[in-house]
Amino acid sequence: MGDCHLVVQKRGAADAVLPSKLTNILAVGGNAVITAEAHTELGQLCETFPGIAVCVEPESVEALVAGIRQALLLPKHNTVAREYAERTLDKENVLRQFINDIRG
Repeated sequence: MGDCHLVVQKRGAADAVLPSKLTNILAVGGNAVITAEAHTELGQLCETFPGIAVCVEPESVEALVAGIRQALLLPKHNTVAREYAERTLDKENVLRQFINDIRG
């Protein structure tokens, strides 16, 4: 696993789709630096689950460098990311929640 994973989004693009590589990063408990504005879904993910990733301003080299430096200081295994993936991305949990939602 890499020391730091980059999920680079252009300004205004962070709500288009959840980057598929982020799912894998979270599943292995990786440390990610995500470029996203605070009001986007990715920005809200980082705010709602502190420690899940380092969120920095998009299209800013200085912010990206600072985010990478911050991520490299984190413990190698990101338990917040891993627990989030187990709870919200695990196939069985997703299907169970879907069935519960259908049943009302």
